[in-house]
Amino acid sequence: MSSDEKPKIRLGKRAKGKLSPAQAKAAAKNAALAKERESAIQELRNQKYPGGKPPAGGAGDEQLSNRAKFRQTPIDPKILERIRAERVCNQMGQAMRFAQRDVAQRAEAEKEKSFKGFARPPMYRDLPQHIVDMVGERRKDKLTFVAGALRMDQMPPEGLPEVCFCGRSNVGKSSLINAVTLSTTVRSSDKPGMTQQFNFYQLPRRLMVVDLPGYGFAFADPHKMEGWRLLMDAYNGQRKALKRAFVVIDARHGLKQNDVEFLNRLERSKTSFQVILTKCDLVKEDDLARRHTLVLDHLQGYSKALKTIRMLSAYTGAGLKELAQDLYSLSLK
Repeated sequence: MSSDEKPKIRLGKRAKGKLSPAQAKAAAKNAALAKERESAIQELRNQKYPGGKPPAGGAGDEQLSNRAKFRQTPIDPKILERIRAERVCNQMGQAMRFAQRDVAQRAEAEKEKSFKGFARPPMYRDLPQHIVDMVGERRKDKLTFVAGALRMDQMPPEGLPEVCFCGRSNVGKSSLINAVTLSTTVRSSDKPGMTQQFNFYQLPRRLMVVDLPGYGFAFADPHKMEGWRLLMDAYNGQRKALKRAFVVIDARHGLKQNDVEFLNRLERSKTSFQVILTKCDLVKEDDLARRHTLVLDHLQGYSKALKTIRMLSAYTGAGLKELAQDLYSLSLK
């Protein structure tokens, strides 16, 4: 694209037709950002290639464009400060040193090694009592499996407030549920597509937690995939106890096309949702701040999206305390 050409803005189904004031404002902002980024990209092309274009048949132009679009995203100082304060980009070695920085914490961590009921991430400590009460201290008070469902009539009766976790296959939904509830109840696997039904779990007398099948798994049966999509639409639209859908996004990759399509489904079904950027321990601080900005910009066009994005690591435990507080607040509704 030459420097004097206007960037094309693709509009999804939700954005076609008359735009709301919020959507119009977001579209104008995105257009301005796109124009600014294209200008910066062209400058990089001029520096790398004579005449501003790569050799014919080369793939450098596309690669440079994708890289430059991300690198040219401005870093919000407040977001960067929050990332550093919450230590969400700390790798496990740093997390362990921070979590065991005094004798009492080291003793507590050593004591928990002999208990097989859960594995606490190192930075998921010093929890307020109401969070401890919610996730349960005794085994009988921990997260328990209630039912698996492939149809609406197989789902358990509504009663407790309900939240669901959704996202692409292998993004780490099951591991995240286990980490935040300090349990090992939810089955997790490195193999994509292991969750193939709606799995209902309960924090006793508190909250129903639903682990949804991952979307976007290329090797799943096409008929099953279509059945999941229809069931998700029915679940999101008809489950009155559902208070919020947590959409789990890999912080390394950001929003993919499947993610955007799922957000559109949630918006059409008028389901309140919140984005979680996970695996932040695998991302540099500056890159995470850029990813946060891009995702937040995209969310401006959704009326049902919470504009607070959670950033965390289920592996190190950074950011889990804030998610647990969200769950506690929803359990009171």
